[in-house]
Amino acid sequence: MKNKIQSKVAAAFSKKLADAVDSFTCSKEIHSGELDFETQTYPVTTVEAYSGRGVLFGSYLKDIVKPTDYQVTDSKATVLQNEVTQVPQIGDVWDTIKGRFRVVNVGQDPASSIWIFQLRKT
Repeated sequence: MKNKIQSKVAAAFSKKLADAVDSFTCSKEIHSGELDFETQTYPVTTVEAYSGRGVLFGSYLKDIVKPTDYQVTDSKATVLQNEVTQVPQIGDVWDTIKGRFRVVNVGQDPASSIWIFQLRKT
């Protein structure tokens, strides 16, 4: 069932919803090791990158239930899980056609086929 849902939504993203679909990329540094007391930072051990596509700039204005830390300028992103190359996390910064957005909240549908993100312009 999950694969069927994802294939139908992916087809809609490519055809009927193509004008509403945008892509994004994320590159984040992974810090590990011992604290450098002079700079008060941990050394960067690797840089992870991922990308995906979805309906990125939806609105919460008409939703009855909004996230607890909702701001009027926040955007709602709907992304297929099988089209994202890595699991996004809160705090990730996405580069999109409309600028940079930070992931504030992450949720998913009961079938684990779609992620819903709360994005905030940085």
